Amino acid sequence: MKAEIRYWHDESNDQIHVIHIPSGKARKLAGKKKVERFLQVYRVTRDDCKRVRRGEDRLGLFKKKWF
Repeated sequence: MKAEIRYWHDESNDQIHVIHIPSGKARKLAGKKKVERFLQVYRVTRDDCKRVRRGEDRLGLFKKKWF
């Protein structure tokens, strides 16, 4: 089972803000390529993300790194 996240789009900086619910950790995805990739994987548009949305961590943004 993948962890639950909340995310939204910050129009002023063209960033995606992502919060990992279990740990409370947060990340910002900046840059056109990273934002586009996120939107593609979650099948949403920037307008869809104007409000906070819930989803699963499909990209593994909060996966443990062993090295």
